[in-house]
Amino acid sequence: MKRTRCILLAGATAARRIRQEGLHQKQFSTLVGASGGPKWLVISQLDRVLMGEFFKGRREPIVTLGSSIGSFRNLCYAMRDPLAALERLEHGYINQSYTSSKPTPREITATGERVLQSVLGERGACEVVKNPLWHSHFVTVRGRGPLGSEKRALLAPALFASALANAVSRHSLSAFWERVIFHSDVSAAVEFGNLSTVNAALSARNVCAAVLASGSIPLVMAGVQNPAGAPQGNYRDGGITDYHFDLRFRHPHGLVLYPHFFPYMVPGWFDKGLSWRRVRGDAMASTLLVAPSPAFVAGLPGGRIPDRSDFYKLNPTERIRYWNRVVDLSRGVADDFHNIWQSGRVADHLIEVGCDEAPHKLQQVRAA
Repeated sequence: MKRTRCILLAGATAARRIRQEGLHQKQFSTLVGASGGPKWLVISQLDRVLMGEFFKGRREPIVTLGSSIGSFRNLCYAMRDPLAALERLEHGYINQSYTSSKPTPREITATGERVLQSVLGERGACEVVKNPLWHSHFVTVRGRGPLGSEKRALLAPALFASALANAVSRHSLSAFWERVIFHSDVSAAVEFGNLSTVNAALSARNVCAAVLASGSIPLVMAGVQNPAGAPQGNYRDGGITDYHFDLRFRHPHGLVLYPHFFPYMVPGWFDKGLSWRRVRGDAMASTLLVAPSPAFVAGLPGGRIPDRSDFYKLNPTERIRYWNRVVDLSRGVADDFHNIWQSGRVADHLIEVGCDEAPHKLQQVRAA
């Protein structure tokens, strides 16, 4: 199999269908976007191919499910001109600027809101809510007790306590956080079988607040208070419960397309250091994951993709130059996906991830 700059991981059901039918947009009923902050820049060119070519002329409704930066990206898919929206998002995100090297949570939140407002413009919120094809689902969490506070002295220890409880059992998160999903079509709502979950109707009045809340990292950003049409409370980053998602949610019949920056998935934010919590092959049964190959990532500046530490390790000029360079190089990932899709030889590039061999195969991918 020829080495490419992207890899395609498929669960058993997805692999079987793609081998039989080839790869085409009608197979997919759901598009997933993960949390990960600046990591998304390594697949922003892949989003362009998906928006502008793979899903071009879409006629059947499709659900998008995202948390944090995944919500920001998926917002663009639901706008009238998704490519222009993505360009505005990328430009605003890369060129964030602050008055000091240690901006306050409120300053970072205000910057994020300005970026979103520039993406949405005057009509964007209505376009997202009324889109007849792209049904948006933005995941947030509502903190319970001291986790609803903006006071660091209350928030920090409560956050630590929820992380410790999660290490014992992921189900314990419901004692600390309530997942709230803002979605545009009740009939298309994604259903989760784990953790306390509330659905809230997406409206033009709360689109910006919902997406902003979905990426509001505790202690880094301020929470979003009382979004319109949702239960009262302080809303924060949906990645706390659904960092990369565990993929066991109920979704419309069809396959799940997952453009991702990693060839593996971590269910929740607090699971990043818990190797035994990685999403296993059986959960991926109906999923096709498209990600940059490890070899491609190794060839990036510094041998890595961007992350939030760049705000602290690099000065603004260096960071912006580095991030723009990664975006430019990531055209290779998008081009290879496009070529694989158009060649009709997708089966030659699929890495099937089954229930038993998932850990072994994913390890092979990471080592490649």
